[in-house]
Amino acid sequence: MKCIDTTYFVDLIRRPSAIRTITQKLDTGGVHATTVFNVYEALFGAYAIKDEEKREKVEDKLKKAISRMKVLDFNYTDAVKAAELGGTLAHKGKHVGADTIIAAIAINKGCDAVVTRNENHFRWIEEISGLKAEIYQFE
Repeated sequence: MKCIDTTYFVDLIRRPSAIRTITQKLDTGGVHATTVFNVYEALFGAYAIKDEEKREKVEDKLKKAISRMKVLDFNYTDAVKAAELGGTLAHKGKHVGADTIIAAIAINKGCDAVVTRNENHFRWIEEISGLKAEIYQFE
């Protein structure tokens, strides 16, 4: 199972034609997941849109995409793992914020990779945790 990062949802809205190939690959790869934090980040962006009609379209599109995924919750064990990851990275002078929470949830819930465009943060996490960072980019 792959965990879909917020960058995917942002690109789904801002660059739908560019993300189409990524979406097609995901659709043929089985069940995928995202975390409650990714849902929050994606929908926060939608609700921040001032134009009501545009906001509703973006919200609907995001909710439809999210509904096709398993949404992974956050618990005590995830918090401990996130703190461990964050602390280990801090020792190396690397700070990735909430991405350690996303990674911890993914690791603890059995995901083998995070699909993201955020290469730096998730490569650093991959180095210390083994959670694969599947980086996608646009040409």
